[in-house]
Amino acid sequence: MLDANRRGMSGISRAPEPWDDIMDDELRAILARRPSRPSVGQRPALIAVDLYDLVYDGGPRPVIDLMAEYPASCGEYAWRALPPTIELFKAARLLSVPIVHINYDTRAETDPRNIHPTNRKKRQSNLGLYTIKEELTPVEGELVIYKKRASAFFGTPLCAFLNELQVDSLLFVGESTSGCLRASVIEGWSFGYPCTVVADGAFDRYPLNHKVSLFDLHVKYATVVDLAGALNALQETTSMKLGR
Repeated sequence: MLDANRRGMSGISRAPEPWDDIMDDELRAILARRPSRPSVGQRPALIAVDLYDLVYDGGPRPVIDLMAEYPASCGEYAWRALPPTIELFKAARLLSVPIVHINYDTRAETDPRNIHPTNRKKRQSNLGLYTIKEELTPVEGELVIYKKRASAFFGTPLCAFLNELQVDSLLFVGESTSGCLRASVIEGWSFGYPCTVVADGAFDRYPLNHKVSLFDLHVKYATVVDLAGALNALQETTSMKLGR
C-alpha cells in the first residue's frame, strides 16, 4: 500500500489488518480507496504514549474483571502489547532511532482547574502509578515529555525537540488507541510528520474501540503495521543511511 519508490522513504510491510473481523463490504470499499503514502523516513523517531504502571494495574486479566478496583487498567490488552513494545524498544536503541516517552504530568500546579485528558469520572488517586513501566524505563539520553491533555503535542515542546533531532517521520506505540494515542497521531500528522502506528504495541480497554480506531487512523492519518513490518522498516532505514 505504500509507495516504496518515494525518495527518502523506506518501504514497509503490510499489517495483518487487526480490524478484519469487524469489516463489512462498505468498509472494505473505503479501505480499497486509501491512497498510498510514505510512512517511515530516513530519520524516524519512536513515540511511546502513556506506558505507565496505571494501565497495567491488576495484572493481565480481562478488563471487565478489573473495572471496579482498577478503573483505568487496560488489563490483558496492555500486557499483551508489552513484549512487542520491549522488542521494538531494543531494535530502536540498537539502530540509534530516538525514543520519546510521553507521560502524564501529575503536578497539581499544572492543572489548577482539575481538568483531565478524558471525562472518565472515577480516577486513580495514587499518582505513583503514573511511573513509566519498569521494562520500558527510559535510558540515559532519551526524552520524556510530560503532558496534561490527550495529545503528546498539545501544550508540550515535543515538536521543537523533534525538529532539533531532525526527525522526518514518527512511529507510535502506547495507549489508548482510541484516546491519547489517536490524538497524538492526528496532531503528529497535522504537523506534517508521516505517521506509523505499530498495532502490536498499541492497546485500548475495549477491543472494538481498538480495532475501529486502528482502521480509522490507517485510512485517514497513518499507516498501521505489525511488529515485523515496523522492524523491517527501521532496518531498511538504517541500511539506506549507510548506503547499503
